[in-house]
Amino acid sequence: MEFFEDLRPCDIAFSTITDGIYRFFPDIEEKEIKFFYHGTYNVFEVKDHYIFRIPDKTLRNQKGVQLLLNEVKMLHHIQKYVSLAIPDPIYISIDPDCPIMGYEKIPGIPLHKLFNKISEEDKMQIAANIGEFLGELHSKKLFKDAKNNKIVDNSFSCEKYKQNLEEYFKIIQSLLFSLLNHEQKQWIIRLFTNFLDNKVNFKFNYSIVHGDFDSSNILIDPNNLNVIGVVDFEESRVYDPAADLLFYNEGDKFFQKVLKSYNENIDANFKERMKFLYGQSCLGYLKYGIENNLHDLVNWGFKLLKMRMNQFPII
Repeated sequence: MEFFEDLRPCDIAFSTITDGIYRFFPDIEEKEIKFFYHGTYNVFEVKDHYIFRIPDKTLRNQKGVQLLLNEVKMLHHIQKYVSLAIPDPIYISIDPDCPIMGYEKIPGIPLHKLFNKISEEDKMQIAANIGEFLGELHSKKLFKDAKNNKIVDNSFSCEKYKQNLEEYFKIIQSLLFSLLNHEQKQWIIRLFTNFLDNKVNFKFNYSIVHGDFDSSNILIDPNNLNVIGVVDFEESRVYDPAADLLFYNEGDKFFQKVLKSYNENIDANFKERMKFLYGQSCLGYLKYGIENNLHDLVNWGFKLLKMRMNQFPII
């Protein structure tokens, strides 16, 4: 599957990047900095050995600093509990005009760039690796330790989560519905009302999640096709673990193998929550794109909305 982040250009001047990285590498030259992709962060390879991440222009401020610091704190905690490589931040700058985080590059190729070129057998092994990793990440031990050491905010609750979704639904209606046709509006209304009206959807054991766990953030060793690492933890937080298992685009066999290899609890409404979280994910692109006047992001959101409606015509 194609990802929007692979299509977005860099939104920061290379002279600014060079100045920012200069504090860590005084001999850096512009030719030693290669742009990778632009999501929440602009991501660059430096000296063929390091990855540096600089927030999107809307986050080059104190909010971006806090996002970066939260990710660093979470990464340092999580790495003790997972068997795959994850970023280990060693270069950090909290200048609000250009917050930077850098780490040694994890060798590997994003899964989505290889997925259609590999055998079913290799896909099943990758799915097993993914399920096992998510079991480690969502473990009760990791979550308990994070709470005890104040790594995470202890204020999350299923009740607050429901209230936040209700408020988000109101914002979506206010912001987006004037741009949607009748069919699109009705699909979104059914998606949210069916989910919100079922009390069982708000009785689950929450955990630490990755928060943006898809095939673009899973790195594969091209030599043996094993999962070697996971990146992009900026959305890692306390949340519903169902949010990390949304592998609907990789085929049912892959999807089922991930679930089978996942050793944490899959409760009765786990799959319904997965379906809702996957369905509504397109709305974030539309909301952010409209709020920041990013037409390409809005167009991508409409593309995803169409895909979701085709995948789940009756919610």
